[in-house]
Amino acid sequence: MTQIDYRELEGAITPPLLHDLAAVAVAIFTGEQEPGARVEGYAEQLQTELNGYRWVHLCLAYQGDRIVGYKVGRSNDPRSFESWGGGVLAQARRQGIANELAARQEAWVQAKGFGYLTTLVAHDNQPMLIVNLKRGFCVAGTQVTRGEHRKVLLEKAMP
Repeated sequence: MTQIDYRELEGAITPPLLHDLAAVAVAIFTGEQEPGARVEGYAEQLQTELNGYRWVHLCLAYQGDRIVGYKVGRSNDPRSFESWGGGVLAQARRQGIANELAARQEAWVQAKGFGYLTTLVAHDNQPMLIVNLKRGFCVAGTQVTRGEHRKVLLEKAMP
């Protein structure tokens, strides 16, 4: 296994990092290794989704100089923090990266004094559901987005 280095950032994400993050996200969610034009669109979407939030926290996993996984969260409510997005590239899975990113996010959330950590997971994303359940999340509900995408709402009280 190759060495994994972890980094954390708080606050606004710079445009170059946003672009790199979007490229990784597109590869994770579409399987495309050279996503091309999709990257700019996804970078814009990420920027829109994170704009205006008082707290933004980003955890990154690197192999060498390449991002292989990430976890990003946001909040405007000092009581609850939303783990909004993340993933690990297919070739870097099964090394504990998702679990380590989650642990780092939880430590940051706890240090900031949030009472709860929440996340939405696609109903058919069993690996992420398992990671969250093993980390002590409880099912708090479900929702249907855009009429077809079923999501499971998970919540974890922070000590």
